[in-house]
Amino acid sequence: MDGRSDCCRYEPSLEDLLADEVMEPVLRSAGLEPQEFRQMIIETARRIEDRERRGGTEGDAGAE
Repeated sequence: MDGRSDCCRYEPSLEDLLADEVMEPVLRSAGLEPQEFRQMIIETARRIEDRERRGGTEGDAGAE
């Protein structure tokens, strides 16, 4: 069993992550604003869902 699943009882939402005080310096060091990061994550999730709907992950890396 994955030891990590024992310590984490829930998966935080994107809003939970952005509200965490640790994220501010992390985003700043990456040169991102919270809204910019939110949009990037939403777009990434959409691409993953689209790829899964198409039924494949092979050869799609960086195609979009």
